[in-house]
Amino acid sequence: MLKYLLIIVLIMISFCAQAQNEKPAKVTGIVTTENNKPAANATIALVRAKDSALVKISVPNENGVYEFENIKPGSYLISVTYSGYKKQCSNSFVITETNKMVTVPGIILQPAAGTLSAVTIESKKPFIERKIDRLIVNVENSIVSTGSTALEVLEKSPGVMVNQESGLNLKGKSGVTVMFDGKPSPLSGADLITYLKSIPAANIERIEIITNPSAKYDASGNAGIIDIRFKKDKREGYNGTAGISVGQGVYTKPSANITLNYRKKKWNVFTTDAFTAPKGFTDFYINRKFFAGGNGPVESIFDQTTFTRQPQHSFNLRTGADFYATKRTVIGALFSSTFYRGIRDGLSDALVTNPDGTLQFKNLTSNLLKDRRYNLQCNLNFKHTFDSAGTELNADADFGRFNARPKQDIFINTFDAGSNPLSSSVQKSDQQSTITIKSFKADFTHPLKGKAKFEAGIKTSFVTTDNDVKFFNVVNGSSVPDVSRSNHFIYTENVNAAYVNYSKEFKSTSVQGGIRMEHTNSKGDQVTTSQNLNRNYVQLFPSIFLMQKLNEQNELSLSYSRRIDRPTYRQLNPFKLLVDNYTYVLGDPYLKAVLSNSYQFGYTYKSKYNVTWSYLQSKDAITDVFVQDDVTKISSQIPANMQTYQQYDMEVNIPVSVKKWMNSNVDVSVYYNKYSSPLQGGQLQNNFTTWDFNITNAFVLGKKGWTAELNAFYQSKNAWGQFIIRNLAQVTAGIQKLSKNKKSVYKIAVADIFSTNHIAVIVKYQNQDWFTDRTWDSRFVTFSYTYRFGKNTVARARQRTSGMEDEKKRAN
Repeated sequence: MLKYLLIIVLIMISFCAQAQNEKPAKVTGIVTTENNKPAANATIALVRAKDSALVKISVPNENGVYEFENIKPGSYLISVTYSGYKKQCSNSFVITETNKMVTVPGIILQPAAGTLSAVTIESKKPFIERKIDRLIVNVENSIVSTGSTALEVLEKSPGVMVNQESGLNLKGKSGVTVMFDGKPSPLSGADLITYLKSIPAANIERIEIITNPSAKYDASGNAGIIDIRFKKDKREGYNGTAGISVGQGVYTKPSANITLNYRKKKWNVFTTDAFTAPKGFTDFYINRKFFAGGNGPVESIFDQTTFTRQPQHSFNLRTGADFYATKRTVIGALFSSTFYRGIRDGLSDALVTNPDGTLQFKNLTSNLLKDRRYNLQCNLNFKHTFDSAGTELNADADFGRFNARPKQDIFINTFDAGSNPLSSSVQKSDQQSTITIKSFKADFTHPLKGKAKFEAGIKTSFVTTDNDVKFFNVVNGSSVPDVSRSNHFIYTENVNAAYVNYSKEFKSTSVQGGIRMEHTNSKGDQVTTSQNLNRNYVQLFPSIFLMQKLNEQNELSLSYSRRIDRPTYRQLNPFKLLVDNYTYVLGDPYLKAVLSNSYQFGYTYKSKYNVTWSYLQSKDAITDVFVQDDVTKISSQIPANMQTYQQYDMEVNIPVSVKKWMNSNVDVSVYYNKYSSPLQGGQLQNNFTTWDFNITNAFVLGKKGWTAELNAFYQSKNAWGQFIIRNLAQVTAGIQKLSKNKKSVYKIAVADIFSTNHIAVIVKYQNQDWFTDRTWDSRFVTFSYTYRFGKNTVARARQRTSGMEDEKKRAN
């Protein structure tokens, strides 16, 4: 593995050396204002003299000095624009093979007549925005996202399905990589859901859904990538926003947030803090049938209703700084943490009846879970730009630690048909989970002649997850350890990766191809039973993208990528987690990684109407399955590899605009999921055709700062592994008022107006015939107020991501 990494490093060094040794044509100059102050935030455009066609754009440094490199021979001029000043152009000049160094005479800007003291430029993006390689959910300006959490915004996103216990999937596909600012979360399953609930939508700028990533991304995630991008202020000087919101459903959901940013010369310092204290509930119903001998007639019917109150408190902190050491070198640091405290206080009423409806016995269970979590992430980053053409090197070093300490008390009381007590018991558990992640990555980008670009990178990551779960039975008031269910599992993993990527634009054709190699070395140590599991393997992941422009109105695209989905750390842990006294969750240390091949073909009309056809084929796809014991009435939920999984998908995206007062976006998908696998002594065949649509509407109500939104989505029945997930829908609406000075924003929004957003599941396989329906506090009204303060003039800002790209989405 080391020799491959050395090859990539040598390639990167050779391109760096080439970038340093070349002596390209260069244009330099200086721009100032009328009082001789540097115009450090002006926009400098290099244009062709003959037709004013734009060649390149630059921004001067703090001294007003700008430069352009790699300029082809020709006649040019410099055009300067600066907020509050008149546009100004230089005299034309000529670049030749013998005259490669040109210094443009200094340009002095003059104030524009009737200049305002400050100019604010705002553009409203649609809630759903379709790009050629991804779908973007613009959360920042969304009215209906007011007072929501990151999880609730994802519920409104096309193709995303949220399962409160097992996590997220895209169009029925598991294996979604969830990233935060380019760094995947180490959390998965219910723990990821809990974390997403703690993030207020007010802190999010946008969510990117990438279904077919290139070789530059980590190969993990068969269904694709969901990248949640947090807000970062882009304005010069001191500025920020502060907001407060209160939602009211069955319970109250308050939250508050503040964003501060200070940008001065070489320093940019920022922080975002948010506090949420929502209270919610889950109402869960399950009906199960039990059969004599496992395959005989129905022997008994199990009806269970569980109502759980879920108050929680969370505090999110994200702070960092960028230091512009030189015009081309930036050094940054980022620190983020989350403190979470939540309670799940549930009461379950289970009736076990005969087939004729007469009662056999009943069970009352009280379940109290107290959960405390603390997550810490640190990032150091470096960026150096070699020339104005865009040759650059980015490096990131990351450290993350995720701690969880849930404690659970379960009180079980059983009664006969006459309500006479039969038995009672108390069970306790104390779980400690710590995940530590260390990673380093470097990415090199080098534009080449003829609109080509070369990219290469390396990455190494080390992950350790330590899960120690202790169960106790309470006997005569004393807690007695239950060694049969207690478990201590330690998992370590090292992944080394390297990739190369090449892209080229021709007159009407664009191509991009790349390959990524990943070496995985992992070890699972079952401390309790002394079992060990070791794996060591190398995988290659190619990707290719083609785009053909037929004419000004028609465009075709084709892409292919190979991807992997490694089991999450919890899925590999074979401990038994008690959900209630009739349901357990187990892991499987022998789960295989999932390998998938993804193909996409797209058609674009007039650069805005899109149709995409895609096909996905996965080997050993991982889904949750249930195993039922008809004697004890206990069901176990375990992850399992499905032998084959296929999906055929067609998606249509249509933007609609009615003059200046309404903008809509309609996204419609039809997809066919096909599962085929041996399972529990039988052959599972679960195939289903599903369709969904998502429509967003934005309205401008007059000219006094009033706007509104009305959004809706619907998804029909869907197949996922052993399950059929029934249809679900949601309609949301909101209205917003922007103050005259554009500093205050007032919003009111209603989520899930018709209370149609719930998850219902059907299973009919072997000895299993059951149905579940889960509802929660999804319908609520939110009032919010946001105040913007500080300087509002727009300035350039650094955009970057950092390096935990795959590890964080797999932890819990």
